[in-house]
Parts: sequence; structure tokens; C-alpha cells
Amino acid sequence: MITVVANLKGGTGKSTLAFNLAVWLLEAGVAVRVVDLDPQETLTDIAILRMGDGIDPALNVQSGPFENKNACGEDEEILVDVGTSDLDSFKQALRQADRVLIPVTPSQADVWSTQRFVQFLQSITEDKAPEMLVFINRADTDPSLPDTEEAAAALQSLPGVRLLSQRLGDRSVFCQSFSGGAAVFEAYPESRGSAEFVTLAEAIFGQNRRVVDAPRQETGVPRTLGSDNRDDLAASSAERIFGTAGRNDDDIFPVVAKRQLIGKEVESTNEKHEATQAYEAYKPGLPEHHDYRGRERQAEIDKPGKKDKKGKKHKKGKKKKKGKKGKGGKKAKKAF
Repeated sequence: MITVVANLKGGTGKSTLAFNLAVWLLEAGVAVRVVDLDPQETLTDIAILRMGDGIDPALNVQSGPFENKNACGEDEEILVDVGTSDLDSFKQALRQADRVLIPVTPSQADVWSTQRFVQFLQSITEDKAPEMLVFINRADTDPSLPDTEEAAAALQSLPGVRLLSQRLGDRSVFCQSFSGGAAVFEAYPESRGSAEFVTLAEAIFGQNRRVVDAPRQETGVPRTLGSDNRDDLAASSAERIFGTAGRNDDDIFPVVAKRQLIGKEVESTNEKHEATQAYEAYKPGLPEHHDYRGRERQAEIDKPGKKDKKGKKHKKGKKKKKGKKGKGGKKAKKAF
């Protein structure tokens, strides 16, 4: 079956999704072919990074012209990542597709773009339109915000489209794992992002292709990432995100999680929870005197006059007021 991950609008997470789905299928023992038709070749670059870091299973990505769907094996899955800058390849892939997976971020502009994309897809495929699956990507992790539900309601009304109830939240673990050449369920197997992705993948490809749950190390590092290259993965991820070597003095704890734990780069309570899990995973290897969580925040609280969490001010020592001295060294009296 040929699944094309596409949308007219850029920045919806197509390449990240295609990469994670490909690795998920490979770990499930499914024959999968990955085709990168996006001129940016993001999927190709990340596959090269993954291979260079020796992460198994290796991902082979084909670029160039898209082959005829008749060349697809009976039990083979083909995943295609496309970009609109090469319109000919874009149209060709959509005409060959059995289904099109459309990630949509929850904004009015993205909903409008998706509506136009669905109309465009129906116009170029005529009466042989592929199955169209739409889902919310980068959903708000704060349930009180209305944008996600409003976008879902608008997508539900699109004709010829099936809206998946499964969603991927706007979580930093997707970006961090992708930057290091690993799938989210490999780098952060206990995170909410990993659970959300597996649920989505099962909805698309069926639960019969569930990844075999093999025992993982107690540190939370997946079986495909040995402890020897765990820090290399964290370092390369941090380098791409923060522009730093990504290691602390002990060469143990990744800067990515450390910065989250001290309140930087953290956008939601869920991300703080994920960062805490990352800290706990690496904690056994840290010297006892290290406490990255809240060190800077606590230093601010300890300053005289600063308020703590309960709103109480730290006490300052009272200074006695001295009267001004006049001529002759005697204190000057106030004039009434």
C-alpha cells in the first residue's frame, strides 16, 4: 500500500511523521520502502544521520522519480514524503497513492489550507481519489485552549475526509528525537509523545502491526540505542537545537533535558513532566552533588527580599536610621 504524507502548507510535521512511521513499521517486521520527493530532502538527511550513528534498524530512503504503484510488493508498505516546490512529483505521488495522510496544525490558516488541498487532490485524481486521513498534529497540550477542538470540528465537516481521533501533542520530544536520528518511541519510550504516536500508528496501519515490546534497559534507553551512544545521541540533538556541544562537565547529562529542568525551553506542564522523566533516567550516572532541577530558580528565591512560592518575603535585617549631622557634629533638628 502506498501512503503519501502531504499537505499544501509547509511546517505541519510531514517529514517527522513519515520518519517515525517508517521506523515503527521496520521494528514491527514490515517490509517498508521510504521515498523522499521533497526537494529539501529532510528525510534523506535524517536517514544518513541515523546510519552514521549506527542506530538500528537502518532506514533506506529512495529519492528521485516515483515508481509506478504496480512495482509495490503485495505485503510492502511504501511511505512517500512530498513537498509542493516540486509540483510535478507532488501530483504524480498523489495520483499513485492508495491513501493520503494529512497532518494539520490547529490554526485557522492551516484549516483553510487543508480545505484547498482536499479540493486540489480531488481535482487531479477525479473519480479515483485515494482515501484521505486527517489528524491534528502539534495539538495544544493545555486542554483549556479552544484552538484544537475548533480545528477538529472544522476538519470533521470536510467532504470525503476521515478525521482520526488520535492526535499528536505539541511536545518537544518529537523535535529532539528527530534531530538525533531516532524515533520518538526509541529515544523517549516512556513519554506521552511516544504513547500518542504509537496510538496513531496503530490507527493507521492496524494493531496487528504493533512493535514487539522487548525488554528495555532500566535507564529508559531503548534497545536500539546502546548506552555507549546514548550521550552521543543527546549531544547531537542538543547541538542542533541549542547550537552547543550538548554536554555538561561530566559528559553524562544531556543539555536538552537540563535546560528544561531549570525552566528554560519549557512551554507546558507536560514538557516539565517529560524533562523530569529524562532526568530520572540519567540520574544514576550523576554525581550526588549535582542538582540541575531548580538550582537557578532556588538561587533567585534565596536572594533577600525575593518572594518564595508561598508569597512570603525573606526577612531583611533592619537598619537604624541615622540623623543628619549639622555643623559642629551635632544632629540637626527637623524644622516644623
